[in-house]
Amino acid sequence: MPYLTVQTNVADNQITNDFLKQLSAKVAQSLGKPETYVAVHVVAGQKLFFSGTNDPAAVMELTSIGLPTNKTASISKEIMSLFEEKLNIQTSRIYIKFTNIAGNMMGWDKGTF
Repeated sequence: MPYLTVQTNVADNQITNDFLKQLSAKVAQSLGKPETYVAVHVVAGQKLFFSGTNDPAAVMELTSIGLPTNKTASISKEIMSLFEEKLNIQTSRIYIKFTNIAGNMMGWDKGTF
């Protein structure tokens, strides 16, 4: 049940459905989980300063059951690279907070995982 939330100061019109689809697939692939459980939520056009400027930036949180803590560096690289390639956000202007959550703490389909 990977769930990626993103807040960014890039314009909302840059967050296309194609980009969201690529991001969803990237999250699934980097975690080795089926995309059918992945949710991505991007909030664009935010007033966001990073390193003292309002140049393109993003802050994210990736929550997942069984998050492989030994792979967070490679997951960071994969997700950040997509934002760099598609939205021109330098990877030095992106934070990702990783949260590993127990299955019984995430609700879905009238129950929990």
